[in-house]
Amino acid sequence: MREIISYFLKIGLLGFGGPMAHIAMMDEELVEKRKWTSKEQFMEGLAVCQILPGPASTQLGIYLGYLRGGLMGGILAGFCFILPAFILITALSYFYFKYGAVPQIQGVLYGINALVIALITNSLLKMGKSSIKDRVGSIIMVLSAAAIYGLKMNLLAVLIIGGLVGILVYYQWPKSKKTYMTLLPLALVEPTIGKLFTFFLKVGSFIYGGGLVIIPFIEQEVVGKLGWLTQQEFLAGISFGQVTPGPVVITSAFIGYKVFGVLGAAVAALGIFIPSFAFILIATPYLGKIREIPWVKGFLTGINAAVIGAILASVLQLIPSAIIDVWTLLIAGAGFIALWKYKVNSFYAIAASAILGLGIQYFI
Repeated sequence: MREIISYFLKIGLLGFGGPMAHIAMMDEELVEKRKWTSKEQFMEGLAVCQILPGPASTQLGIYLGYLRGGLMGGILAGFCFILPAFILITALSYFYFKYGAVPQIQGVLYGINALVIALITNSLLKMGKSSIKDRVGSIIMVLSAAAIYGLKMNLLAVLIIGGLVGILVYYQWPKSKKTYMTLLPLALVEPTIGKLFTFFLKVGSFIYGGGLVIIPFIEQEVVGKLGWLTQQEFLAGISFGQVTPGPVVITSAFIGYKVFGVLGAAVAALGIFIPSFAFILIATPYLGKIREIPWVKGFLTGINAAVIGAILASVLQLIPSAIIDVWTLLIAGAGFIALWKYKVNSFYAIAASAILGLGIQYFI
């Protein structure tokens, strides 16, 4: 349990770069180095997390914690991953709403964003090497990346199509067996705190696609319909969610703080993350039992290839905003070599890129 707590507090404190970066860090540290689980089991868990609503990297952390330490391990992993970001964004919310200022930390992001490209690319190559075994898998990966990046198709739709193709190609059509799935009923509460909790519980339970989809939906609701924040305040909250480590949807705590102070921040974060804990802690024990069912195995094989395609698409989408000049190109290139060839720990690479980014921004 100490190992789970220390690792997820560390990634929660230093895990900059958004969900794909977090997934890459967990793959590099917990699969490649610490051997908490096999690459195959990691990819199966990632596939399940991608097709569930809510933040995928948080769910993957809960999944890996469960594999390592059972139910308590899963709970601790998720809690420790979220806690540092919650504390940081609540503190930033206090300073913003009291003094109306956003800390100037663009130099840090300048270096880290470039390193994130190297980090995700490194993980992408490793995942692809272990997960894509044949031409069909390669085709699913390429078409999935093209559908997401070029055609802007919904991630969930692409993953499901990939899974169905996997069933058609990899399923050997033995005697059929029935499997049963359950859905989680949700409860509702009331007045201001209740409304806050209910809204974010709904977001965490039903909105697919991670931060890229969840954030625009939240903006539409809290700025346009509920009037909890102004457009300027919402943009400040998004910037805090981007510059703080941990899950991007921790922006919910910023919104909660505006509505009802520290208690509101805690309630909003609780609401948006509770479904992730519930979905993963309920699904993971059954995943081990059903993963060997032939059609499920084919479905997961297809989804794995589609997930690799989705990660490739995310790299392509991030490059224009991360690689903006020769210096960021050099940081990304050097970072990739350090991670791929010399197996440098991703946390050290992130710290070095942040220092380089600050140095370049202020001295060059």
